[in-house]
Amino acid sequence: MKKSILLLMALAGAMVWTGCQRIEEEQIEAKPEEKANTYTVIIRAERNDRPATKGLDIVGDEATTTQLKSIWKDGEEVKVYLDNSCIGTLTATPDGLDAHKATLSGDITTTGIVANTTTLTLLTPRESWDYTGQAGMLLLSDDASNSIEKKYHYTMAADVLVTDVVGNSITTENATFTNQQSIYRLSFLYTVGSTPVNAKSLIISGAGHELVQSQVPGGATTKGDIDVTLGTATTDPFFVAIRNGDLTEEVFTFTVIDNNGVTFRGTRTIPAAAKGNGGFISAKNITLNQRLDLVLSATEVDSVL
Repeated sequence: MKKSILLLMALAGAMVWTGCQRIEEEQIEAKPEEKANTYTVIIRAERNDRPATKGLDIVGDEATTTQLKSIWKDGEEVKVYLDNSCIGTLTATPDGLDAHKATLSGDITTTGIVANTTTLTLLTPRESWDYTGQAGMLLLSDDASNSIEKKYHYTMAADVLVTDVVGNSITTENATFTNQQSIYRLSFLYTVGSTPVNAKSLIISGAGHELVQSQVPGGATTKGDIDVTLGTATTDPFFVAIRNGDLTEEVFTFTVIDNNGVTFRGTRTIPAAAKGNGGFISAKNITLNQRLDLVLSATEVDSVL
């Protein structure tokens, strides 16, 4: 009888302990996630011709101009980043008397905005920061879908401080945008007879191995050669946007394929004074002193070893 009582007491204790565990577990509640809010943002933005620059315009003819003008254009898109994540898009309204200045407006959706603490990063012209796939065209009027002005002329304003948050409206300090690459104007001559090369495609390699193919704002960078494929072969100068992490004197190697598939190669030393991002470098008539000739066989081949 004594043993039976002890057993019942032990079972009762186990049941009580189990019951207490269940109650404690039920009392643990998951912390609710902070709800994202949508804010209206208005930012004053300004750019100068160098090194702070933005939209593209030229003085004179593309082949001979010595100046690229930096202006805002109506409806230009500006991507807004917080902690390396894109949280919205603003659009530009240029000032009527000075297109170097503009008002950026639009909505962002995020959490954790704190006045005088939170900083934003602004990037144009698109969210994907990528220099691959260029076609040698400079202005929107040259190519509305794949020109440098449309896709490859990146400018950024970093660490723009949020100065006030009232309801769902955000105020920031003025944003100053800086150019994230230089623009090169290129054309080529074959050294024999100084014959203009009718370029169809181009590969640019830097001796410092710091040419940027793509980049994440505040994150990883992919480096490598820059490829350009022209829509139509030309002996005229064309344009390439290049972001370079090497600011010292450097040798560029140019591999050019003409409209007949012949490959030419040559080099040009880029002095340190012309390096950095935000410049306009005219490098016309670069001499290509190597030519790779492929002799086409007249013998038909019907099998592959």
